[in-house]
Amino acid sequence: MNSSLLFLTAGTCMLVASFIIWREALGRYAGANQQPANQITSLLAIAIGLNIWAVHLMDSFTANGINFTLATGVAVATLLVQGIYMIGIMRHGIRGLGLFLLPASVVPLILIPILPEAHTPNWVQTSSPLETGHLLISLLAYAVLTLAALHAVMQIMLDRALKKKRLTVLVQALPSLFDIERHMMAQVKIATVLVALSVFSGLSWQWMEFQHFAILNHKVLLALFSLGILILLLIKRHYSDWPTRIVSRTVIGAYFLLMLAYFGVSLIKSWMY
Repeated sequence: MNSSLLFLTAGTCMLVASFIIWREALGRYAGANQQPANQITSLLAIAIGLNIWAVHLMDSFTANGINFTLATGVAVATLLVQGIYMIGIMRHGIRGLGLFLLPASVVPLILIPILPEAHTPNWVQTSSPLETGHLLISLLAYAVLTLAALHAVMQIMLDRALKKKRLTVLVQALPSLFDIERHMMAQVKIATVLVALSVFSGLSWQWMEFQHFAILNHKVLLALFSLGILILLLIKRHYSDWPTRIVSRTVIGAYFLLMLAYFGVSLIKSWMY
């Protein structure tokens, strides 16, 4: 079985899990409340296992280091997001986030087979523990900020619904505004630390490898912009209360900057070449 088929199968599992959680949210499921959670957890576990198997078949881990293609990076980032969400379900029973996270996870898993592989000129082979650690921290930061951005989307939807007094079935299925904001800000704090570590480790690796800092590199600049926005958000939240819509849009803006830094330019270059 090749990696493409494994990714497509994992995407199918996530699609089925998406259907289950949306059917439950829309009130069309007549079984016990705990059963959908068990089904979702099982499908997540299968998808994670298939994802790990597929990454292994891509020869990402070698004796010299880690081969990171665009496809590998997207696969590992998706894997981290799935793992964090699965822990959230098992420990805290958080399922509302899955209304958006599960369908969003289907897209990269389906697209990975058509993304550029290691034979393209845009792949990286790590040559030191510092570089490997930098890449893994960067992907973990992206995964955590992805969850924060999805919470921000839910916060915007719920805030608008409450102001307009339109409590649809979907809105009622979402967690409370307090819980959404609490989880989102906790994830923002973790993501801020991880992005800072990512930038610091990346610059340290550049100095160790090339004896200079490539500050004007697009990845560094975009990551620094994202980090600056996150730090500003935390400072403003500490000294004053920002309106919900500004906080949510700020988180989403920081997320898109980080996504562009890690994947956006690489995707464009890979398809150009």
